[in-house]
Amino acid sequence: MKNLFQFNYFSRNNMKRQLITLFICAIIIPVLCISAILGFMIYKRTISHYEDLAASQSKLVHSTIVSTSIYLHSTYESVIDSSKLQQLLCTEDPAFDSVAATAELTALFDKTLTNTAMLTTLQLYVPERLMGNVESNQYILPFTGETSHSRWYKKARKISGNFWISDIRTGQNDVNYWELHYCCRIPVPQKNDYAVLVMSVSNDYLRNLISNENYQIYINVNDEPVFISSDRAYAGEEFPLGLEREPSGSRTGTFTLFGEKVIGSLKTVNLYHSEDTLHIFVSDRNARRTTQQLLFIFLLITMLALLISAVIISLYATYFSGRINTLRLAMSRVSNNNYDIVDTIRGDDELTATFRDMKVMVEKLKSAEAEIYQAQIRQQTIENQQQQMELKLLANQINPHFLYNTLESIRMKAFIEGNRDVATAIKLLSKSMRYVLSNTRTTSTTLEKELDYINTYMAIMKLRFSSRIDYDIYIEEGLARSGYRILPLLLQPIIENAISHGLRDMEENGHIILKIRTSKDGALLHARIFDNGAGMSKDTLKHVNTHLSTPPSKDSEHGIGLYNINNRIHLFYGQEYGISIQSKEGFGTCVSVTIPLCSTVPGEPPDSVQTGETSVTNIRYTKEEEE
Repeated sequence: MKNLFQFNYFSRNNMKRQLITLFICAIIIPVLCISAILGFMIYKRTISHYEDLAASQSKLVHSTIVSTSIYLHSTYESVIDSSKLQQLLCTEDPAFDSVAATAELTALFDKTLTNTAMLTTLQLYVPERLMGNVESNQYILPFTGETSHSRWYKKARKISGNFWISDIRTGQNDVNYWELHYCCRIPVPQKNDYAVLVMSVSNDYLRNLISNENYQIYINVNDEPVFISSDRAYAGEEFPLGLEREPSGSRTGTFTLFGEKVIGSLKTVNLYHSEDTLHIFVSDRNARRTTQQLLFIFLLITMLALLISAVIISLYATYFSGRINTLRLAMSRVSNNNYDIVDTIRGDDELTATFRDMKVMVEKLKSAEAEIYQAQIRQQTIENQQQQMELKLLANQINPHFLYNTLESIRMKAFIEGNRDVATAIKLLSKSMRYVLSNTRTTSTTLEKELDYINTYMAIMKLRFSSRIDYDIYIEEGLARSGYRILPLLLQPIIENAISHGLRDMEENGHIILKIRTSKDGALLHARIFDNGAGMSKDTLKHVNTHLSTPPSKDSEHGIGLYNINNRIHLFYGQEYGISIQSKEGFGTCVSVTIPLCSTVPGEPPDSVQTGETSVTNIRYTKEEEE
């Protein structure tokens, strides 16, 4: 029921609204849902990707610092293991070669500093009371008042082990910068004192290893200021993150840096052989912005695609709705018997095919109406002709019974007086007139009766012209003459026309031949009337054929009767039926009649031809057409 309600909802709207509603439900809503899911997944995946990159960069920095600390500790161990150092600081033997020992240690420091790019300075600070044997050099220096104020010295006095510390260093042109120092306490047990080895890590070295233009990097030791940063101006400032809010010490994700959300990685590392903690923070300020831009572009492309699709669907819906309205208007006009519709509609699809089918239907309706109208006209014309014939009969005030009785009285008188020829002629005339008068009010008669009337008429003509005229009637064998109907008085006028015109100038041996046959498919009836008269010239034949469908002038010698017969056939049977004429001057004329073969009630027994005393031997059956 729910689905039925939904379909009813669609079907209650026009096609344009249906297409737009369908587009919204089937395209826009699913695409927006899928786009939201994909956008969220893309956003999370991109954020995760940038987080992985930040973590990788943080690990790189961590590895650099760890490798540096390991190397510096190995340098410290090489110094502390040097026996020359303890001898130089503790011996009081005047024979001790302090110059050679100092030179050896100086060479060791110089080699270490020269071969190690990560170090900017390498200095060993010794109490002044232990400097008696030390020759002046740049690596072994005494504790001074200035030294006692440094941060590393103060811390070295409190801590017995090694430690890391950042401090300000004055470089060239009196420029101060922060630097990372590894301070190692070297005990001098014989003197119950100690020395401090201070190794300064090169900022340029660290920056070359860890710098990346895509990231902001901040590094500090313990809770001291940042000693190195990708932003050189930030060195010496507090660590940008509140480390107290990061209980785990290490995390990768979203951070708030200077009031801005960034993607970064915080890593806390315990330095090698010390209790100091190194904090490394790597951030990508552009990551979130880039991710948001990527998400915005994705959503913009989605919306643009939906907008373009919506415009296309809207244009197509308008186009399709217009075509349907055109078809609907055409069908509405046709339903109101108004066939004045457009010739076609745009497109070449099922809708266009439906419109073409409707056009065919309209043409058939117009044709059917035209045929009905023509049939009504033909029927009215036939009725008018019938009325005219009745009026003529009334005008002549002919009383058929009085005429028949009178002719029969004359025939009986001639028969009593022994004049059989006169009696036969009167009988034939009576029979002929009875047929003519009885068919003036009918539209059809049987083929048998029509042939019987022709036989009677030709018998009268033989009595009239004697040996001048003879005739033969050929009928197709097996043709049931009583089973088919034709127009009454259809063939006799043609025979009369052949006698009046074709045999007019013949003194003897005039011959009329009538052939009746059917077409091969049994649908048509063909009748041919041939006379062996003078025939017609080509011009006369052309003139007669031309005026078979148009009435000739009243003073024309040929064609009036043939026109009337042809017109009767057209009116009753249709324009595709009628008569045709062939003639050759000096050989005769042949008139062909073609009409449909119309049957009477099935099962009606055929009647025999009643020829009376006529020459029935003239009617013959044949299977082959005689030329």
